Amino acid sequence: MIRELQWNDMNDLIENYYSYYEEVKRDQEFGIIFFHDKPSFESEVEWFSNLYRNTMKGDAFVRVAVEDGKVVGICDIHRIRPGSEVSHNGVLGIAIREGYRDRGIGKALILGALDAARGKLEIVTLSVFTTNKRANSLYRNLGFIDYGMRPKSIKRGNRYFDELYMYILL
Repeated sequence: MIRELQWNDMNDLIENYYSYYEEVKRDQEFGIIFFHDKPSFESEVEWFSNLYRNTMKGDAFVRVAVEDGKVVGICDIHRIRPGSEVSHNGVLGIAIREGYRDRGIGKALILGALDAARGKLEIVTLSVFTTNKRANSLYRNLGFIDYGMRPKSIKRGNRYFDELYMYILL
């Protein structure tokens, strides 16, 4: 089930995020940008509180995927600098818990978040590892257009990853 963010989603989302730190140890190409050290629970509560507040203010458009009563994925679009000349722009982020990928959840989350942002934002951008071929293909199939690439954007240990930039007009 894809639905709007709810306050009681906090613990599932924090648990999901922490699980990605374990996953990246097994797969350096895992396409989420991390802090060098896993954030504290308190900082994650602050992150979630800000996300929820921005959703209530209309500056974030969030959809979550729920299976068996647990949140297993999230897609959020954040308005860039609300109240400024660039506030018609949004930035998309998505994360789906291991074991729930390749089942159409990502596509459903993105479509839900884009639908929520339509009429409130005009353009949505994202960045993705160039090595993440599945995600790149999905974004293009949904209508996102490449507009640039930043070489060596992410550094994990001694390995670098290029970052592809894409946009879609709403």
